[in-house]
Amino acid sequence: MQQSTQRSLLRFYIGNKHNMKTLSKTLLAGLCMGATWLQAEASDLTDVNYVTSMGQSLSVGWTAVPVVSNKQPYNHVMFPGGIRPYETTHDRSQFVPLVEAPSPDNHRGETPVAGTAEFLTHFLAQDPKSAQLAERVQVLGSANGIGGCSITALVRGTDPYKWTLEDATQGKKLAEAEKKTFSMPGFIWTQGETDQMNKKDAAWYEKLMVDLIKDLNKDVKKITKQKNDLYCFGYQVASHLNYYPYNPTDYPTIALAQLDMALNPETRYVMTTPMYHFPYAKDGVHLTAASSKWYGAHIAYVMKKTIVDGERWLPVHPVKHIVRKNKDKWDIFMLFYVPVEPLVLDVQTVVDPGNCGFSVVGADGKPRSISSVALKGAKTVCITVDENPQSCFVRYGMTLNKQIRLNERVPSGPQTGARGCLRDSQGESVQVGIQGKPCRLDNWCPFFEYSLAEGRLVVR
Repeated sequence: MQQSTQRSLLRFYIGNKHNMKTLSKTLLAGLCMGATWLQAEASDLTDVNYVTSMGQSLSVGWTAVPVVSNKQPYNHVMFPGGIRPYETTHDRSQFVPLVEAPSPDNHRGETPVAGTAEFLTHFLAQDPKSAQLAERVQVLGSANGIGGCSITALVRGTDPYKWTLEDATQGKKLAEAEKKTFSMPGFIWTQGETDQMNKKDAAWYEKLMVDLIKDLNKDVKKITKQKNDLYCFGYQVASHLNYYPYNPTDYPTIALAQLDMALNPETRYVMTTPMYHFPYAKDGVHLTAASSKWYGAHIAYVMKKTIVDGERWLPVHPVKHIVRKNKDKWDIFMLFYVPVEPLVLDVQTVVDPGNCGFSVVGADGKPRSISSVALKGAKTVCITVDENPQSCFVRYGMTLNKQIRLNERVPSGPQTGARGCLRDSQGESVQVGIQGKPCRLDNWCPFFEYSLAEGRLVVR
């Protein structure tokens, strides 16, 4: 679709509210015409499916005590050494029920693994097309992360990487002894805070992440003999302001690198959710036990969509824009990819940090004044500014409506941390219960930076 046609359609889309829904679909279809990024190959789950949680402290449930998944509701398993086998003796002699438990020193508790396994069965059982899978599919779970580590401590040749291969090797042996099929469909990834703190750049991080996925895919397939490639079921880090004393910037380089990978199907990095909407523990760095399990539910839903349904999963993100003069103001209309319409500016779940998390900065890096942020139809956000923004950048979720002191550590989470209020409406129909409370699985918009001059997402 030519640029002039796109602009004409979007002008009509904005100007006629009766045609918003129809034209939004038309425009998005035109943008995706000939592309394959909304589809992925379907890959059936095997009888036993090894899923490990790699990363830093959130991957191993740091401070997430007391645990909430202390009973196994289905038939998912782990090794006798526990969900974090490295804490004990790496006993891999048999399968035992998968449960979460505190570490011997009580510093670590609920990982995302039990929630991922439990809710994968839940979502499989809910869908008539996959209900039979729910009856036979088992998850073999482990958490092989290290608190406070860089990505360099998790790549090929490191202990966590070796533990993962050892888990896969022994898991396959035990599964075959029970005459069951075995594979590793993917792994959970929760890492990036340390590399943001250490001022690493996006290109450096993306290369290491992509190489890790490729290396693990190659090494695991040698063990399991599976044909399907691994997915990395990752997140978007949301704690850059908590590390402000070490890296005094509101620019979340690693978070934007993760979004960049999530929008590139070649990486096989699948963003399951950004993290800012989850309640954090009192330290403002780690998740509560319930939040860790809730995070696992997001992973499970996206795993099912990706591996079983064969969908190419994408987060909420802007795809096109136009700028229009409006009397003495300027309107920026941004069209978003939305998994489940409509978009919502939810200021109840996430406290508004100012302009619902949106900011506009010039090429000089200085902020521009925003008059209002509003929704226009199911997929469009309108940002009204005081001066011509044609050469500016639209940012989301990076700043707070306050001056951060140089040595201030801003607690992460929906009330205090770097955040925004934009989400889709998936949670209207997709919810799980945790400790007797309903937890919505909305798709919250990741942090992003969008160049109005270039008409695309950027990462510096």
